[in-house]
Amino acid sequence: MHILALDIGTSSVKAAVLDQATGDPVVHPAKAPYDLDHPTPDAAEVPAERVWEAVGHAAKEAVAAAKGVTVEGVGMSCLTPALVLLGADDEVLSPVWTHLDRRSRPVARETWAKFGAEFLNDIGTRPLPGGISAVGFAQQVRDTPGLKARVRRYLHLSGWLGLRMSGAAALDPANASFSGVYGTCTDHRWSARWCGAFGVDPGWLPPVVDGRDALGGLRADVAGAWGLTPGTPVKVGTADTSCAMLAARLGPGDILHSVGTTQVLAVVTDKPAPDPRRLTRRYGVGDKYAVVTHNPVGGAALEWMHNLCFHDQPADLFYGKTVFACDGRDTDVTLDPPYLGGDRLEIEPRLAHFTHLSTDDTREDLLAAVLEAMRRGHRAALAGLGVDPSAVRRVVLTGGGAEVVRRVLPEYRDGGVRVEEVEELSLRGVARLWDPG
Repeated sequence: MHILALDIGTSSVKAAVLDQATGDPVVHPAKAPYDLDHPTPDAAEVPAERVWEAVGHAAKEAVAAAKGVTVEGVGMSCLTPALVLLGADDEVLSPVWTHLDRRSRPVARETWAKFGAEFLNDIGTRPLPGGISAVGFAQQVRDTPGLKARVRRYLHLSGWLGLRMSGAAALDPANASFSGVYGTCTDHRWSARWCGAFGVDPGWLPPVVDGRDALGGLRADVAGAWGLTPGTPVKVGTADTSCAMLAARLGPGDILHSVGTTQVLAVVTDKPAPDPRRLTRRYGVGDKYAVVTHNPVGGAALEWMHNLCFHDQPADLFYGKTVFACDGRDTDVTLDPPYLGGDRLEIEPRLAHFTHLSTDDTREDLLAAVLEAMRRGHRAALAGLGVDPSAVRRVVLTGGGAEVVRRVLPEYRDGGVRVEEVEELSLRGVARLWDPG
């Protein structure tokens, strides 16, 4: 069986026809980039139609590249949350606020101050700006009088894309968990309590179904544009991190480590244990939960160092030699606090500071301090997961900076744990949506 997998990320859509049994692409994945808009420094939004155009471009290219392979299903991995509000006739009412948007800090502060542990213990995560879509919704309503009266559907991007493909809308449990109005750690239902707190009409909300479920058949107009058969089953799909975890087949003692702008560490667990240091949510398929933490010293920090201090070096020299030459350098310079890329687990903005600087210090000292901060951040992320480092048996690394992380972190470099590097995990994980439950 072959399926069309769509991986909708923060800046691009990847698509590939996969062998469902192995998760391997038939040919190299197609990629269609799209831009986020930043009308204010805290904003990170995108018109929904811009994403849809990228999805269509990547899907059409992937199907054509597969050269006649019969596609028997379509599934999604998608960034979350990314709020899409629809009005009458399913008109999109505003740009999609992505997980990188921080305009909702005022509502986030007020929610945490008023509800605190009650919210955390029900929802599994603090009311993070960008991280909880109902926080963003309440901010949009506050900023745009008249918006709420026009709303008829409350979806995330995956739900809207599913609606465009099949004519039916639903959310998987992972997306529902990031809405802020769903009982992630309680009854697994839309919550009248939290809908009331954020001004969300329960009638706007779609059903919550397992990510392996089918929404319906691919609409004829979409199928024709992509070169597929009308009625091809469309799966609900789940969050990008969950799909990566599915592809990695995480079990007890396993960690997914995704290296990007920041570093994401995730594990699968049977029972939720909410904590401010982590995100706790439904897995998206089955009855398990995903626990996620972040190490803020990742790709953004190294890219900043490259652009600011080592711009005379091409990227392959900087990342292939200079980084490792400075690793372990004896220096008094410290990056503390280490938040060059901010902190996705905090409501307030977090800034970084270099300390113990003198005129004798060099750019190599600064880079060495960044790498040491990366190691400290990794230990803190493990602690946030609630994981005993000695109990970790396998780490699955993915992302563009995986090789740097593998060589810099002593937990991986010194052979104490089995480390596997696999690319395109979120895309490959879409194939697992067809596995038996």
